[in-house]
Amino acid sequence: MDVKYLSDEKGKITGVFIAIADWEQLQKQYGIVLTEPAAAATQFQRNLAGALAKAGPQGSDTP
Repeated sequence: MDVKYLSDEKGKITGVFIAIADWEQLQKQYGIVLTEPAAAATQFQRNLAGALAKAGPQGSDTP
């Protein structure tokens, strides 16, 4: 497996890059299941909207 480390301008490691084939092998090996990115984003938006609705209006000048 060829692993490449990503770093910021100060040299701090901020991420890791691996080939798609290696990632797919790791998914199979460890049973990693991901949802579609668009579906995950949609679910996040729904959850956020629900949380904001429960919180009620914020920053209003009127009581």
